[in-house]
Amino acid sequence: MSALKQLLDLVWVDDPHAAAPKNLLEVQLAAAQERLDQRRKEIRVLDQRATDRGVDRIEKLEDIVSLLFSDATYKSYPDSFLDQSRWDRMTQWFQTLSSDKLTGLDFSKIEIIDDWLAELRKRGIYVNSSSGTSGKNSFLSMNQADVDVAVQLMVQAAKFTSSSLREAEPESFAVFVLGPSTGSYSGALRSRLFAEAIGRPGDIHYMSHVPQRAQDATDLGKLNRAIAAGTAKPSEIQAVQEQSRIRSAQVRADFEKMVNTFLSRLDEPVAVLGLSTILWQVKEMAEARGLKSAKLHPDSFVSVSGGKKGTSVPPDFNQQLIDFFGMTDRMYTNPYGMTELSGCCAMLPGKANWALPPWIVPIVLEATDETLLNPEGTMGIVTGRFAFLDLLVEGRWGGLVTGDQVAVDFSPSEAGMNVPVIRRVDRYKDLPGDDKATCAGTIDAYVRGALEVA
Repeated sequence: MSALKQLLDLVWVDDPHAAAPKNLLEVQLAAAQERLDQRRKEIRVLDQRATDRGVDRIEKLEDIVSLLFSDATYKSYPDSFLDQSRWDRMTQWFQTLSSDKLTGLDFSKIEIIDDWLAELRKRGIYVNSSSGTSGKNSFLSMNQADVDVAVQLMVQAAKFTSSSLREAEPESFAVFVLGPSTGSYSGALRSRLFAEAIGRPGDIHYMSHVPQRAQDATDLGKLNRAIAAGTAKPSEIQAVQEQSRIRSAQVRADFEKMVNTFLSRLDEPVAVLGLSTILWQVKEMAEARGLKSAKLHPDSFVSVSGGKKGTSVPPDFNQQLIDFFGMTDRMYTNPYGMTELSGCCAMLPGKANWALPPWIVPIVLEATDETLLNPEGTMGIVTGRFAFLDLLVEGRWGGLVTGDQVAVDFSPSEAGMNVPVIRRVDRYKDLPGDDKATCAGTIDAYVRGALEVA
């Protein structure tokens, strides 16, 4: 059996952390070599990177560090491609980072970026898109294989943490999703798939039915650039503001309706899925109705994550949520993940710690350069910038440097943990000082170079 297959087969076991091989790093390095051999044939940017760095063999973690992309890589397309509706060029850019060949696309009816994303979906490419909070969307390729495994990963991680979900009958929950029912972002798709996997048919409720569009972030980014350059017209600013007002009013009305339904059903088991910051809004809306608490049924299940997301919630907001909704260790899970990661890292029951699945190779770097802090043989807790190689992802190369500071325990004491455990996570942008660019940012130059010669 190949090393890669040995690790990927663990996706289908109940507890992959206990089933991971004792010589995990050795198996991961061998699997990484298999992935590199596959992806160099498919992704020109990766092949160029490996050639320039002289990496043909992955024998140690330092070899993987040389092949990491940055989170900015997936938003490295020129703004002009969107401003000028150059969907052919956007596709050409996207192809430099996708393992699947993008052929046969019909650009004739594409007007906005959401149309482009829909056209890609027709070809079996499910773009994993960020929310564009920086004013520019990132786009990562997911193929059908990535989508097919998504539900298994979410349910597997949730059941690892929550005994309530493990003991529940299939499709037995009324589900409340703290997000839109549709949208171009990966979060909408993943939430819907998760809700349908555990929810009672016809009893799934969404925060709103207003689609979450990628074009909205693009329009806002374009307007902000025009404002900064002094070229924005008052009519353009007013149009964006009016559109935002109308959409916000509808979302708010939908949200109010969902919260009313949610609060009326606290005497039965429910499932709550979404962002912690949205659940905080539910808490505030409940308090505005005069409630001092909204205790959930003891057989309920809650999976919320995402951190502060740049909002002004208090430092202890997670604990306040736990207290207000009466969330016990049996029902509550707060997994760690991100758009760029297959699935997520399951929360250890009752702890703000997260188990790294065996198909994720953890790499801890100095905050501002590519110095590896966890070479082979590392023991104990190591703190630094989180990077990883995701061996599971099929639609793209899985090596990435993130904007998170993590403390990773490479010798966890918990029984059954044959994988490293993340003890703490912070966003660098939330810490004192600037979040300096890392070495992997240079990969962006390869992307643009590939566009020039394509």
